[in-house]
Amino acid sequence: MVKRRMDKKTLRRLQEIEFELLLEVDRICRKNKIKYNICGGTLIGAARHKGFIPWDDDIDIRMLYSEYVRFKEACKRDLDKGLYFLQDFDSDPKYRWGYAKILKNGTTYVRAGQEEIGMRNGVWMDIFICDGIPKTKAMRKLHNGYCFVLRKLLWAPVGKTVSRSKALRMWYALLAAIPRSVPVFGIKLSRKLFPEEKSTRLRALTFPDGADGLKREWLEDLTELEFEGHMLYAPRAYQEWLEWKCYGGNYMELPPVKERVPHNPASYYKF
Repeated sequence: MVKRRMDKKTLRRLQEIEFELLLEVDRICRKNKIKYNICGGTLIGAARHKGFIPWDDDIDIRMLYSEYVRFKEACKRDLDKGLYFLQDFDSDPKYRWGYAKILKNGTTYVRAGQEEIGMRNGVWMDIFICDGIPKTKAMRKLHNGYCFVLRKLLWAPVGKTVSRSKALRMWYALLAAIPRSVPVFGIKLSRKLFPEEKSTRLRALTFPDGADGLKREWLEDLTELEFEGHMLYAPRAYQEWLEWKCYGGNYMELPPVKERVPHNPASYYKF
């Protein structure tokens, strides 16, 4: 597994393509009155830099599952399919992540350790789909464990290559023999048991959002923040979101210099 390093000029070009993807999603969502919000490092970037964190190498948004269903239908009509590709379990039979992506056609970006998965690749942006979770604390803890298992089953073909210990690589190799259809069914089962529309707390099922998930209002009560000279949807309570336990500390402070590095290393890329 070889990791290619990007110089600042190349990283900026990557960011420009990712931002192009975000603008296409924003266009479709506004046209069809679909709610989304920037999140993660993209939200921190908007709050702190009014654009990309200088060393960030991806873009993240979230939307409710019900909104994603509408977005998926809108993409059939409105997505420029000559330029972009909506990637999820349905559109790519080898795709293994529980969230969706928009890819830029004609580009290549293979993350280090994911060379053998065989799924379609390219410069992308992530769309985290938020689903319902149980109402009680006890059930949420059990459900969190359930989500952990789903995540590891999907990750297994990568884990068997990139895990540091031989024991973990062997364990993931065993998990990788389980068909993708098993965790995909597990995601669908959770959606049936805990409908998003009836939940006050939500989470991306295959992302470590924590047992108690996110407040529904963070995905429904929106404002706009400047990002790279454009206004994009963000939680109205974005400060509360960014102070949430997943980030901690003062999000307006820069991290130590040694942590100011991209976090999606590639083995190969071509723009």
